[in-house]
Amino acid sequence: MDQCDSSPQWVWGTKGGFARLTTDPRHNQEPASTVDYTLEVRANKPIHVTNERFLSITVDVGILNKNWGNFSFGSSKLKTLTSALSPAYLRLSGTAADYLVFKRHCDDEVTTGQVDPFSQRPLTFLCPEDWDGINHFCSDTGLKLIFGLNQLLRTDDGQWDPTNAKQLLDYNTYDDVAWELGNEPNSYLKKANVSISGQQIGRGFNVLRSILQSRPQYSGASLFGPDIGGITKRKKVKSILAGFLSTTNATNATTFHSYYLNGRTATVDDFLNPETLDSLLPVKIRTVTSQVRKYHGKDAKVWLGESGSALGGGAPNISDRYVAGFLFLDKLGMCAKMGLDVVIRQSYYGGSYTMLDLVSLEPKPDYWSAYIYKYLVGPTVLHVKLDTISYEYDGGGPAKSETDKQYLRVYAHCTAAGKSGYRAGAVTLIILNMNKVNWANITLLRKLSGRTVDQYLLTPREHMDMSSSQVNLNGHPFQLVNDTTLPQLEPLAIGRDDPILIPPLSYGFYVVKVKTKACM
Repeated sequence: MDQCDSSPQWVWGTKGGFARLTTDPRHNQEPASTVDYTLEVRANKPIHVTNERFLSITVDVGILNKNWGNFSFGSSKLKTLTSALSPAYLRLSGTAADYLVFKRHCDDEVTTGQVDPFSQRPLTFLCPEDWDGINHFCSDTGLKLIFGLNQLLRTDDGQWDPTNAKQLLDYNTYDDVAWELGNEPNSYLKKANVSISGQQIGRGFNVLRSILQSRPQYSGASLFGPDIGGITKRKKVKSILAGFLSTTNATNATTFHSYYLNGRTATVDDFLNPETLDSLLPVKIRTVTSQVRKYHGKDAKVWLGESGSALGGGAPNISDRYVAGFLFLDKLGMCAKMGLDVVIRQSYYGGSYTMLDLVSLEPKPDYWSAYIYKYLVGPTVLHVKLDTISYEYDGGGPAKSETDKQYLRVYAHCTAAGKSGYRAGAVTLIILNMNKVNWANITLLRKLSGRTVDQYLLTPREHMDMSSSQVNLNGHPFQLVNDTTLPQLEPLAIGRDDPILIPPLSYGFYVVKVKTKACM
């Protein structure tokens, strides 16, 4: 280390975590402030099994208005990064979907200056080369395309007009496409000066399902919706969902949208507040799943069809930084635990919450979280029991256990044995320590006790810098080797008798080498 550099560094400590290293050797010691926990995973029976494409991604179809930006279908770098997230859905939809028109023949005269008759917003045009390009890209990278059709194309009597959708279906030659109809219909009155009831939306889905079933090419096609947002804000939104569910059973899954914060006002502290995680999303999940089960039964699928850290395109210089990983990983853990089948991350490319740099395509921190998640986390979800033992800081008193447990978030899945190379039976823990001061000292109990653990700890490239755009894995820079080569995942082994020690404001994945019944 440069002797002129007085900034703190991290080294691996004897307890299996990073210890602070300064230029003064006397300060190179184990953390003085810890909260001790016990962790038990009930691994005899899973609590849920997610879709194999559980972690999926979205690109806003408004990118067509920017000629796809730097999202180049032929880019070897983009293909390398995207293939690593397979299997996944790529959802191409968003606000612009309800101003989108497919044109069989595109030229500047056709695609310039036309506006939506209701909102007077410029129309977005999908041309054959766009359709072919995104479908070839999905095929090359192992993704399944979900495409959002325009629901604001209405007939004189207020029903959905499928004419343009039929034109796209006539042109399409790709079998592996799934469909949506509309985006956040609860916002139509505000954004398009059109009010559409849940029953009208449901009838539109029935029409689309009938069209798909009438054509052999599409008889087995998947259909998702209604992609409703604001589910806990107003009774009117709940009534739209109820009206939709009572009118149609045409979908393969019911979809809703959720964001934690407003991108215009969100702060780093908001991203680090456990109440941000606990106050909204669980309520939305319970509200939607209870409605779906009421109308379609307990086995009906529910998806988080679009979700990011902050609405309005994300929070600038926050939603694409290290700190956003707390919201992202907790969302994945919570949604899996609460029985959702798929979570679609907004946005893979675009906005302030982008997972890839908009110019260079360099991965942002959430990309690396997703990359490791895909490598280590399987679809089988396990129950976690977390308890606080004590609080130690200069001889301090007992812990406020519920508060401490809010700051430490733990989720458990069976390890993705085939892809990761681990043997069947292993358990992957997703652990987030949101405490700004205290280390988390975790002792594994019962079946997981006395086992070797592999650590994959993600920390900011710059020490404790929540706004860092780069990450370290186990203390080493984690980045692309070159445009076509992703880095190897090299774990750090924690001994059988050592606890798991998590630094403040960090998150990671921990693979327990064990043979559990639920994971065999």
